[in-house]
Amino acid sequence: MSKQDLERLGLMERLVNKELSHKEVSEKLRVGLRQVWRIKQRFLKQGVTGLIHKSRGKPSNNKKDTRKYKEALSIIKEKYHDYGPTLCKERLEEKHGICISLETLRQEMNTAWIWKIKKQKKLPPHRTARPRKESYGEMIQYDGSYHAWFENRENTKKQCLLVAIDDATGKVDVKFEENEGVSATFRFWKEYIEQTWKPVSIYLDKFASYKSNISESSDTKEVPTQFWRVCQELGIQLIFAHSPQAKGRVERMNATLQDRLVKALREENISDIATANIYLKNIFLPDFNKRFMVQAVSNNNLHMDLRTNEKERIHHIFAYKSSRVIANDFTVRFENKYYQLYRSHEKQYMIRKREKITIEKHLDQSIHISKNAILVNYTISFEKPEKQNLLTAPIYKQN
Repeated sequence: MSKQDLERLGLMERLVNKELSHKEVSEKLRVGLRQVWRIKQRFLKQGVTGLIHKSRGKPSNNKKDTRKYKEALSIIKEKYHDYGPTLCKERLEEKHGICISLETLRQEMNTAWIWKIKKQKKLPPHRTARPRKESYGEMIQYDGSYHAWFENRENTKKQCLLVAIDDATGKVDVKFEENEGVSATFRFWKEYIEQTWKPVSIYLDKFASYKSNISESSDTKEVPTQFWRVCQELGIQLIFAHSPQAKGRVERMNATLQDRLVKALREENISDIATANIYLKNIFLPDFNKRFMVQAVSNNNLHMDLRTNEKERIHHIFAYKSSRVIANDFTVRFENKYYQLYRSHEKQYMIRKREKITIEKHLDQSIHISKNAILVNYTISFEKPEKQNLLTAPIYKQN
């Protein structure tokens, strides 16, 4: 019996013993007089059992057909055994025409041992929520996620997915690369800026491609990275997060994509980066953004258009740049190769020994050497011989 049934039992006993009137019992139970008479008659005929609701312990009259749940669970076991409840619900509706509420499906999957409800082991540290930025393009959170995206269908090497998510709208841009290095980052942001324009700021971690690893407490002056230089030239502000939780939006997006994108690539049987990038651009991202994007507080788009000189020099901006000193024989060394420079007779194009020049390595792997933004002609010089250890070098005898 419930607490309410026990209360009714006490009132009915006092009513039968004429200690209370029907009106007083009606007010205490908050039911009508006719209902009090009915409860009293059942109590007199059936005793305590008459006070218990007749539908208790019986299936609900609104209970749905269990065959529908059995069919859904059989489909999940066969095709979606490692899918979460939310993704299973979407697949059942889109591909099989079975509509089940999310909570009901979650409970059924838990009962059938397909999905295990994860218990929180300990309380997370208290963190204050940061409101989203108000305008599209005001801040882009960026990160690289290494994961077995192709589930080792072709090889065992993990691939890197570069992820950028707009803080205001949640719009996602992703691209597969071999790593999170400078060239991969350059390709991603060059394509992003050419298609969407420049964001106001980029929020990212302190990975070596973005920030120098010199300790902040060190007296050594911090050397700017290549990506930092590019953002300085384009007028984009870099914001470095001190913890993964600080850029939690892109971190959670990595976890979401590691669940949804892996299964989507499995369904399409995609196992190479080139095909995956085409699938992402044409099919996955439009549907994903349509499903999960939110409305920004402001309708302003703060992305900045490229200036004329930036459009003309975009290939030079997104290039690996390094400074070298011209040797006495007018050669410079870069990536274990020697480059012979041509000395011009015109004063504005003239180069001198011991001067500094800039070597640019573009994304197409071409090399450009310049002095004060003026290109210098060159040829790849001969390879200098390696020094030999006198103790191990061969001894040549005179004839």
